[in-house]
Amino acid sequence: MRVSRVVEKSGYPVRGVEREVGDVSPLQQIMGIRGPAHVFSSQGRALGVVAVLLVAGCSGSGMSGESDTSGEVTATATATATTTATATATTTAGSDSDTSSETSAETESSETSGPGCGDGICDAGESCETCPGDCEPCDDPPVGECNDGIDNDGDGLVDWQYDVGCWSSQDGTEASAPRDLENGYTTFDLSPDSLVIYVSSSEGDDANDGLTPETAVATPKRGADLVRDGSPDFLLFKRGDTWRGLDIGDTSVERRFKSGPDPDHPLVIYSYGDSTVRPRLEIDKAFVDDDGHDRSNLAIVGLALVSYPKIPGDAEFNGADGGATRFVGTGKNILMEDNYVEYGEFIVQNVSEVEVRKNVIYRSYHVGTCKPGDPNGDPTYRPSGIFAGSVSGLLIEGNVFDENGWNPDVAEACATIYNHDLYLSGNSGLTVRDNLILRASSIGIKMSSSGPGGSSDILISENLFAEGEIGLSMGGNADTEYRFTDAVVRDNIFTDIGRSQPTGRGLTWYIDIIDNDGSEVRDNLLVNQPDLPNPYGIHLAGGSNRDVVVEDNAIFGLQRRAILVDAGNAWSTLRIAGNTVTADADQSCLVDHEGSFGAFDYDANEYFSPASPDTWFCVDGAQLGIAAWSAASGEANAADAGPVDVELRNLDTYAQVLGVGTTIADFAEAARAQSRHTYDDETTAASASAYIRAGYLP
Repeated sequence: MRVSRVVEKSGYPVRGVEREVGDVSPLQQIMGIRGPAHVFSSQGRALGVVAVLLVAGCSGSGMSGESDTSGEVTATATATATTTATATATTTAGSDSDTSSETSAETESSETSGPGCGDGICDAGESCETCPGDCEPCDDPPVGECNDGIDNDGDGLVDWQYDVGCWSSQDGTEASAPRDLENGYTTFDLSPDSLVIYVSSSEGDDANDGLTPETAVATPKRGADLVRDGSPDFLLFKRGDTWRGLDIGDTSVERRFKSGPDPDHPLVIYSYGDSTVRPRLEIDKAFVDDDGHDRSNLAIVGLALVSYPKIPGDAEFNGADGGATRFVGTGKNILMEDNYVEYGEFIVQNVSEVEVRKNVIYRSYHVGTCKPGDPNGDPTYRPSGIFAGSVSGLLIEGNVFDENGWNPDVAEACATIYNHDLYLSGNSGLTVRDNLILRASSIGIKMSSSGPGGSSDILISENLFAEGEIGLSMGGNADTEYRFTDAVVRDNIFTDIGRSQPTGRGLTWYIDIIDNDGSEVRDNLLVNQPDLPNPYGIHLAGGSNRDVVVEDNAIFGLQRRAILVDAGNAWSTLRIAGNTVTADADQSCLVDHEGSFGAFDYDANEYFSPASPDTWFCVDGAQLGIAAWSAASGEANAADAGPVDVELRNLDTYAQVLGVGTTIADFAEAARAQSRHTYDDETTAASASAYIRAGYLP
């Protein structure tokens, strides 16, 4: 069995209307790529092209998210103990709850899946998949090895329904290939000694051997018993099936699960079947928990892990129990890809070579976080979408992190300063790229480190941050010098940070750089800052900063202090150059510099504000014009950029362009529907970022 670990992203196909090679998609037209001129209202919202996309979207992918809607048909397996320790599964229609937030992306298409489905009109948000009666039939993918009914690679597995070498029905070859040839996804080949074990709540029986889909076992525990520790086996759950309260093991020892033999031959937990809906495991604890033991060479791919005690309105709701996966031992080579996690958290600590890719992580929370009269909240419980601590070699790529650390629909699950979309502490060899990081309780990416060089070799790149109250914080929690070394923050977009005010603290902070050594902040776009009492864009602070570069960033429409510097006496060699800093209202203090200029090289930045030119800069509390600023800072070539013509773009306007709604919540719901089997390029971080960037940097 070969596992492809190439991580470069290929050019993804755009879902929607059928086009010939070289045609321009509606989204490309909006972005000005070989298309017509932009048509925007005075508020910067797209007008004329929206109608084109509303029609085109009818043959595209469904835009509903992955949550627990009323009336969802599920298949729940219930275990029955016998003297031979086997179990049987029964299928029940209807969810145990009708008020959970998971929408129809994880259910089969039906005539009633859309709000207007069945009215004979293909409305915005409906598609051939979610509403086939109203929209045109879905085009069949071109015939290839993964949908031709033939076992092309001779492994005994046929087509995308069963062959683990196919990323979806659109794959052209059953053999595993590098990720850049598999639409960015990981695929697998069987080894000569691989066992494939099938688990189905709707068709399985624990008295079966599990070796074929027709002889599937029923429960996760029985399937886990049949795969072998140290072997390149596959544990496959049937897509479209549901299990509730059935763990992968009855004891904490069994839930540690097992390992594969080596990185190229992992033990794989994955899925099979005709449905494109992930197998849904409703759990009240972590699905796999190594409990501090070595579990290595393991891949968990394509599951829906939903913490049922946290489903609002569920008969078994307590708001506390649940999880996703927990690896805190000494293991290595762990892959978590294309999973949907609701109300649970990925935890990785003290392990190495971990990849967290193309997952959806939504509303990881815990009740008991509110503290009346204190907007900071109660620190007792600190859920985030992912917590990673002391990991060597960590890739976080292509995920959707949304509303983690809190649940606005649960009164006792308040946003706090302690809970975030991502909490990353003391990691080395860290890459976070191409993620949607949305609506965090407090911080999009919270980074901490306790000692010199405690976090090192860091790349934060090509992510899209929106809302929460702080975008990226690389600092805090300690005052040790040079805690973050060799960090690069580049090509990210930050928009509307602080707009929703989750904790109510009045913050709108975009980037914090504290106690860094050899770090770069470059080519980022910071836009759409709300008017709040405590704003800034890029903030340099701490007792130690050395060899730090802030260069070629574009900052448009921030309220005040687009660049805020609290210079320390021990700082050395800081360069702030080539940045564009413009305001769209009477905003002063584009740069607010406190302390000595001795360590700084300000060079060739461009500035503009409609405010009085004598107030553009602040130095130690005094307002200065550009000439006085140049004299004080030594930036002889500081330039007046003049008014800049930009178009307001954010995820609200992008939702309109896609025809899925008018708000960031509408876009987030569409993005949460992402999976390898329902892939939609237009709801990725790359496409959304390209759209926003084109409004400011055409």
